Amino acid sequence: MTLTPADQRWRCSVAARERDDAPIGTAVPAPRWMLVGHPGPWAEKAARTDPVAGVRPALVSRLDAVGARLQLIRPHGRSEDFQAPWPVFLVDCTTGRIGRYTWSEPEDLVEIAAHFAELPEVCTDPLVLVCCHGKKDVCCAVEGRLVARVLDDVLPGSVWETTHLGGDRFAGNLAILPEGSMYGRVDGMSAPDVVVGHLDGVVDLERWRGRCTWSSPEQVAVRDVLAGGVRLADIASARASAAGRHEWDVVVNAGGEEHVRRVRRDFSEPRRLTCGLDLAVMAQWSVAERAH
Repeated sequence: MTLTPADQRWRCSVAARERDDAPIGTAVPAPRWMLVGHPGPWAEKAARTDPVAGVRPALVSRLDAVGARLQLIRPHGRSEDFQAPWPVFLVDCTTGRIGRYTWSEPEDLVEIAAHFAELPEVCTDPLVLVCCHGKKDVCCAVEGRLVARVLDDVLPGSVWETTHLGGDRFAGNLAILPEGSMYGRVDGMSAPDVVVGHLDGVVDLERWRGRCTWSSPEQVAVRDVLAGGVRLADIASARASAAGRHEWDVVVNAGGEEHVRRVRRDFSEPRRLTCGLDLAVMAQWSVAERAH
């Protein structure tokens, strides 16, 4: 389909701001991650990018077996200077462990993907991923590259451009690993405060999408608890159980105290949620009941 000039100018992130779409509940469900150094260009799907595509069935099978998400990464700057052997990080957000490897041939990736069960000690150095996947969505490229550049000056060596992190309309999007929190609607001005603040224990609740180790209802409930003054570091667990067709009871354990939230999901009318032309409904979350 040919895009009209109006379609070409339309931006999903701008429209989402105007609608005041809430980012909470949109962190991708991914307890484990495989971050593969790749200079680009990136295909629309990470696993279909050459030469990774050559081992896609075997690699995806191994990652699916451990609930791991594949991301391609590269440092901000000149991609042609990013040469093999490229880095690989295996990240387990459930334990905080990160394993570091390198690859030169696609077959190396299949072998490395088998090592999630033997990652080394807990890592205290963060990996900050910024979505810059222009092939997936224009907003990700426009917003993400500026965020990556700014953060690279603040946290040199810790920031990586990456493939799609979901939530196109919340660009710029980023993930902080191995802790697992994701943020949206981050720009060049707010990025340092958001990331450095998070590393210091302060969550920007207006931009927080949730944590990738929790389901969407759990993310929504945790945000409500955080809004009451609880620190994210004090939350030991969040557990959701179905309470109806579109409702969940979520028990959030923080500092030995249980906080119970009734979370409800409704849906918007069909709307453009990406810079493409397709229409889709959007989940709209609310906390319908609070009990202690």
